[in-house]
Amino acid sequence: MKRTLTFFIFLIYFLPIPAQEKLGIANSNYSSINSIFLNPASSVDSRTFIQANLVSPNIFALNNEAFLPSFNLWAAAKGDVSPLGVSTTKLNKFLYTKVDICGPEVIVSTREIGFGFFVRGRVEADVRNIPYDISNTLKKQVMDTSKKSFDLNIRNLKAAEMSWVEYGVNFGKMYFKHSNVLISWGGNLKYLTGINIAYADIYRVQAHIDHSAINISDVRAKMSFNQPGWNTGKGLGTDLGVTYKKTLDWVDTYFPNSKKSNCKYIDYRYKIGVSLLDLGAIRFAGNTYKGTIAGHTYIDNLLKVNPDSILQNSFQVSKQTSPIWATLPTALSVQADWNMTYYLHSAKDLHFYVNTSAVQGLTMAGVTGVQRANTLSVTPRYERRNIEIAVPLTLYGYLYPQVGLAFRFRTFVLGMDNVLPLVVKNDTYGVNVYFGLGISMFKNPACKAKPKVKPPKKQLFGDGLTFMAYRKGQNKGIAKSPAYLRRSSRVSSHRAKRGWFRRKSNKF
Repeated sequence: MKRTLTFFIFLIYFLPIPAQEKLGIANSNYSSINSIFLNPASSVDSRTFIQANLVSPNIFALNNEAFLPSFNLWAAAKGDVSPLGVSTTKLNKFLYTKVDICGPEVIVSTREIGFGFFVRGRVEADVRNIPYDISNTLKKQVMDTSKKSFDLNIRNLKAAEMSWVEYGVNFGKMYFKHSNVLISWGGNLKYLTGINIAYADIYRVQAHIDHSAINISDVRAKMSFNQPGWNTGKGLGTDLGVTYKKTLDWVDTYFPNSKKSNCKYIDYRYKIGVSLLDLGAIRFAGNTYKGTIAGHTYIDNLLKVNPDSILQNSFQVSKQTSPIWATLPTALSVQADWNMTYYLHSAKDLHFYVNTSAVQGLTMAGVTGVQRANTLSVTPRYERRNIEIAVPLTLYGYLYPQVGLAFRFRTFVLGMDNVLPLVVKNDTYGVNVYFGLGISMFKNPACKAKPKVKPPKKQLFGDGLTFMAYRKGQNKGIAKSPAYLRRSSRVSSHRAKRGWFRRKSNKF
């Protein structure tokens, strides 16, 4: 129990890392290994035939409580770092975390389908509804030796942390293609191996702190956690997605990355995608603990407190050891992508796109499990086969803006969702970096083979008969002199039978 309390204290006050979606690369037409986690239907009609990912870590930091004043990465490397600042905005504080490591992973896109597999390790945490006056109180009163008496009032604070590994498969298919409309659907099916879960729902804490003494007049809370360990939980999860494309050409006979279409892709005016992410749960069955806490107490020396003793002797505590069901960070996402070549009426392909993506968390408050951060982004990008540059402008929680930068050279990806600390001094609430290493086969090898050359043909008209004349002496698809084609319309029947001419139709 002491370990769990220590964990939550650390999580609330010192962990400034939130969830994010790698929005600089997640909508790329050439990076299906990244885009399937935002919309699994993107493996269909990808402009990369086969893509394999070796490893791609993603670590991001952001909060609205603590910040580095006028922070610049190059100045910090020289030791010029200002003391940590605390936000004074009158908004409830939040902290999110996501550490995501993906690999190995392989995605194939050919003809009318996309498919592949992936292995992905994830650690996510979130703390929300931290009263805005707590940080100010702790900074102004607790650290001031002349003022160590204050009231503490917490309501509906929630904290959760969960770690697990996913073993998943992806599949997508074209559902409808006609004229210049192309609709595809796709999904990821995931088997989940749980490692640990820790969850606390603090309904109410009222207390008065006077120096090292604390008088807790009322506390009501619910906690669930397990002893961390490999395969302590098992579960299933899924992602579902659909995309609608308005193309620049007819797609009735379109087969991406296939010899049937000569491996030519048909670009779009715009595309719209909708996806349901991380729908599922994990059942933790080993070494679990669930309990509710209620009551009041007085502690004369907070520095020498034994959390286990206080919980057992001062509060009403109910314990259970039944399995814990924890939900995944379920979310709904909508993406829209515009091809600016079409909208700027350019005669030349500009390879310039603008994307807008929104992610809305769906996990209900009070449900055991981690919640996803809400995001809204606008991302212009320049996109070619071998190189891609994107600049995501993101609002985390729909309130907190960040400017990012993502770069792709073939399969190598390097990106940040907050690039300002690299260029200017700015109050920094978060720092992020993600990268990926892999290999890509952009073109189907079958398309590189030279097509067989059919014998050229010429129509001859004469005497009411129509013949199809074939060249004689074809050698490796190269025709010899066509002089023999310039013959009289009157030909002998025995030569026609020998293959020099084939009767096409008789018209008398």
